[in-house]
Amino acid sequence: MPGFSGGLCRLAFVTLILLPSAVAGESAKTPANSDLAPPETVVVTGHRPPAQTLDKIIWNYVYAHGKESPKLHQLTRWVAPVCPEVRNLPPGYDAFISKRIKAIAASVGAPTKEPCKLNVEIIFTAQPQTIMDRVAESEPIPLGYHFVHDKQAAAKVTAPIQAWYVTATSNGTETYIDDPYHGTPGGGAGSRLGEGLQSVFNHILILANTDKIAGYPVGPVADYIAMLALSKAETPDNCAELPSILDLMSPDCPDAQKPKSLTVGDQAYLEGLYAMDPKKFGNLQRSNVAEHMKQSFQGQ
Repeated sequence: MPGFSGGLCRLAFVTLILLPSAVAGESAKTPANSDLAPPETVVVTGHRPPAQTLDKIIWNYVYAHGKESPKLHQLTRWVAPVCPEVRNLPPGYDAFISKRIKAIAASVGAPTKEPCKLNVEIIFTAQPQTIMDRVAESEPIPLGYHFVHDKQAAAKVTAPIQAWYVTATSNGTETYIDDPYHGTPGGGAGSRLGEGLQSVFNHILILANTDKIAGYPVGPVADYIAMLALSKAETPDNCAELPSILDLMSPDCPDAQKPKSLTVGDQAYLEGLYAMDPKKFGNLQRSNVAEHMKQSFQGQ
């Protein structure tokens, strides 16, 4: 794969230095209704699931929203400080979204720091596929784990807001970016020893199609992006029993059921993700997250 040298890629972070700040000739459209609440205040919405079905609903949520890492089959999370940058929006909007992501990160236990090194790039554009075609041809590492012959498929835009994840495997001393052609650092997943392996984020690229999100308030859009920036989430096609901000863009979810902000389920999931044992096997991590969510709901 281009960008790998010496067999293994050990970049601290990947930066899209080849991407333009905007596609030539396009005019960025911003979400309607600013809805600019103080970003330092994280407000969540939602309802408490019925006690008799709580376990099933939570497990369904965890399996739907937690995508396994390609190398270790673990849940991936940040160990480096979350550092977003928003492009192609007016200053008030891009600052709000960046601050909102950091505020949510801090509220769920994800690492934050000021100043920080860019690792979450968020681009608003009317031509997302044009950008991804350029990424695929010139610098495919940001596409994440993929085989060379699957490069075009990996770059395909399929959602109004979509994320591409560069994950890595770390043993605490060495960190290798995940790719199908090389191994991992020394150690093993599930180990309690110092060399236990864990899946970590290296870089996330998020594209928002301005033609398709025009009319959405910036508040829900910011929370949707934050969910993608803090977890390797699967976006649903319909409304689940436990609502998620990721239902916002679901074509089969009625408007009346779409959350307008991060939900209590989202908050509990992210808290569980950043509180779990990072070195356990993926099924045990899911159990940790589900148990945290259950305790959160029972404590309401």
